[in-house]
Amino acid sequence: MSIFARVGAALLVLAALVAPSTAAAAPTSPDATSPDATILASERNADGSTTTTVRVGPLIAQPHSGDGDGEHGMGTHTNVVVPFVPPCVNCYITAIQPDLTYADGSRANYDTGVMLHHAVLFDRARGDVTCDDEPLGLAGRRLFASGNERTGGELPPGTGVKLGWLPLTWTLVELMNMKPESQAVYFDVTMTHVPAHTSGMTEATPVWLDANNCGDSTHPVPAGESTTTWEWTSTIDGTLKAAGGHLHDGGEVITAYNRTTGETLCESEAGYGTDPAYQGHIESMSTCTGDDLGRVNRGDTIELVSRYDTDHADPVAMSIMVAFVAED
Repeated sequence: MSIFARVGAALLVLAALVAPSTAAAAPTSPDATSPDATILASERNADGSTTTTVRVGPLIAQPHSGDGDGEHGMGTHTNVVVPFVPPCVNCYITAIQPDLTYADGSRANYDTGVMLHHAVLFDRARGDVTCDDEPLGLAGRRLFASGNERTGGELPPGTGVKLGWLPLTWTLVELMNMKPESQAVYFDVTMTHVPAHTSGMTEATPVWLDANNCGDSTHPVPAGESTTTWEWTSTIDGTLKAAGGHLHDGGEVITAYNRTTGETLCESEAGYGTDPAYQGHIESMSTCTGDDLGRVNRGDTIELVSRYDTDHADPVAMSIMVAFVAED
């Protein structure tokens, strides 16, 4: 299914979910219940910030009828769209950490036969920086994304992603199940946030960079070593505060450059082989964080370069980086 079909279907489902109705949404399988987003936990921190976990689910990963060998892409995919309860309103999100879990809080991963293929958080109250004039822009601003590596991060002190008084947040989650039976899992997102009136805070704008931006984000890579490049002409002025990449299995590194100024903005490296739960699949992506990682000026050419080295051709690889820019 193309990203346009997914977004179109997602918006229709969202409309149905928020419309007044006494009818329950149809379950995705006989043992499924309609997914929901709830506040799982919220705790005030000593520095005045609050850490809140939003749980989305139960999400029913449909059973796999194939060989179930656990290769990235070799399983049954399930796409779910759910309105996302914001952890706060009129506030700044300063840190985020995603996870995929079972009802008891234990982690779901390759070693349990299901993985978080992708998840994206949107806010329809804000326009997307790099796709606002495209059909995908109807989905709203892409705030954050995660693959199964579950990369989170913390913005520099005094910096946060702004949610307004009425954020229209929602999430699109794609699961992959390698087991012959369905599995009920939860997408948990833990966020630290502060009120908008907090002294000294600066807004960071999420900027989505993608080798197939405004499409379905997939692109082919051949067997062996290869590089993929993509360019965006900046429409904003500001200072880069943080960034992190997403690659598929076989991905080694993804780098953002400002070709106009000659700066390397962020190099995000993939990690493998340290966590048994991932069974050798991609398990981490490094991130870049700092008060001044480089300038981004209106009209600058921002180039994204990814490097893969895989033992088989992959027609649906991905090369994505989400950057957070404090606009002037």
